Amino acid sequence: MGMWHTTVERGTAKQEIRHCVEIRHESFAVPEFIELLRRHRICSVVADTVEWPLLMDVTTDFVYCRLHGSEQLYASDYGDAALDLWADRVAAWAGGDDAPSGRFACGERCRKIPARDIYVYFDNDMKVRAPFDAKNLRERVQRRLDLQTTL
Repeated sequence: MGMWHTTVERGTAKQEIRHCVEIRHESFAVPEFIELLRRHRICSVVADTVEWPLLMDVTTDFVYCRLHGSEQLYASDYGDAALDLWADRVAAWAGGDDAPSGRFACGERCRKIPARDIYVYFDNDMKVRAPFDAKNLRERVQRRLDLQTTL
């Protein structure tokens, strides 16, 4: 059994470090790679870009999502439809589920858990869109999470 986290000592306190891999080649979009990440509890980064595979496979108890711009790398903004799609995915992940849409490399879906930590990073900052897209996504996700708690 492999190590799935690293512990770093800072004074007398210990902190867990979570590991992620952002794939940038189609050869990683196979079930064996996803299963390897799950076995070692390493996050497969969900990276939205025109140049690299976009996979929705959840491999750990958290999701790290990098939104680079889906039309032009580091420059595209995210319109209403795209932000709604990402909000649906983020809300599902936060609730411990798989994304409701997208490409999966592995036929076996993630293990359902009560909740997941979700980290979304907008890297589409060439045209200064990232802060606005992040704010809009946060508002959309919050509305979805509020709806889930009232149902």
